[in-house]
Amino acid sequence: MSEEKHYANPSAGILLLTRENNEGKQILLQYRGNTKMLPNVWDCISGHVEQNESVRQAIVREAMEELGITVLADDLAFVGVTHLQLDASTTYYNFFFTTDVFKGTPEILEPQKHDDLAWFYIDELPNMADQMADNRLDAIMHLESGVFYREVNFS
Repeated sequence: MSEEKHYANPSAGILLLTRENNEGKQILLQYRGNTKMLPNVWDCISGHVEQNESVRQAIVREAMEELGITVLADDLAFVGVTHLQLDASTTYYNFFFTTDVFKGTPEILEPQKHDDLAWFYIDELPNMADQMADNRLDAIMHLESGVFYREVNFS
């Protein structure tokens, strides 16, 4: 994908995929190994919003492409937005949605991007803050506290 098309829609859909068990709520994270963007950190399921695609459609597509699972747009609940100033001429929007409804068993389908896949208890994540992609922990912590909006790197 060219850089021009990469930022044609300067936005990403980010899925906070969760599940509950007797010990609490967990979130699925992928480890981004030696990637160009956000290398060597744990990240949520995410992807750039393509032309003529809604954020929810992007998340549904990315869940299938990255993990081989089916997520329905109607099952996605809005969590928040991060508006980022990437450089002097580029701003970018991360739209966070969550669901615990999916079909299939998550597996790594893009090994060139992801080295590991694991469920983590949400209450243990603050200890991993320096190992996570920027803004993701903030979004995850808002799962129970309500919708959020953040601006990053603006003067």
